[in-house]
Amino acid sequence: MPTLYIVATPIGNLDDLSLRAIELLRSVSVVVAEDTRVTRKLLDRVESTARLISFHRRSGEKGAETIVRLLDDGDVALVSDAGTPGVNDPGQAIVAAAIHRGHDVVPIPGASSVMAALSVCGFYADQFASYGFLPANGSRRRRVLRQIAGQSMAAVMFETPHRLRDALADTAEILGDRHLVICREMTKMHEEIWRGTADEALLHFEKPRGEFVVVVAPLERSGVGSQAMSAEDAEREILNIAAELDDEYESRRDLVDAVAAEIGYPRRQVYQVLHRQR
Repeated sequence: MPTLYIVATPIGNLDDLSLRAIELLRSVSVVVAEDTRVTRKLLDRVESTARLISFHRRSGEKGAETIVRLLDDGDVALVSDAGTPGVNDPGQAIVAAAIHRGHDVVPIPGASSVMAALSVCGFYADQFASYGFLPANGSRRRRVLRQIAGQSMAAVMFETPHRLRDALADTAEILGDRHLVICREMTKMHEEIWRGTADEALLHFEKPRGEFVVVVAPLERSGVGSQAMSAEDAEREILNIAAELDDEYESRRDLVDAVAAEIGYPRRQVYQVLHRQR
């Protein structure tokens, strides 16, 4: 039975494409890509004559089924615009559909902006959480940052140049002086690896340009308790989240459940705080 190959592509420098990936892209008759204009340049460089088919977030399940049917006629390669497909990428739907139809799915490993950033951050990142792009909506973005603040492990997130400063301002407010490594334009001509706090980053990145990967340092392995929230801080956080979510829930019970799930506090604690505010 034909195979779906998941082919990692460079995140900036085309010379990072592996020899195995080059051989595979030359051998298959169909390559599925999110932006065919980007992938066409890559295929021309490796002298691949494969047919290019677009698949993006709006393609939906029908689009995924169309791609999987092509597997009946031979192997197919799935690529992303940059990095590894299927991770923060619409290609996840194709992988799931191919597995459901009984096809083998084989990775062709290569570049990953998440792993590249973690490899140079200098933090203990034996455990980490990857958040993809932070939400554009301010309240939702702050909600995610509060989740990160309550975790002991490193966190990785992507950001665009026009939203970076807003994200850094929220990060400074919520994460305080927790250290960051900000990787800009990785593997490209103007690559930059910057280290410091969010407040310092706001001074450094006055006019952001390029693509950004941000790594948030894990909480210190010693003295974690000293960074724990006071009862007053915890109550303030519960009330802030409840205010953000209040319009989404008609019943107090559902609101309590949502707040507890959002920030990981015991349901009873959330209930008691909200009950006192009635």
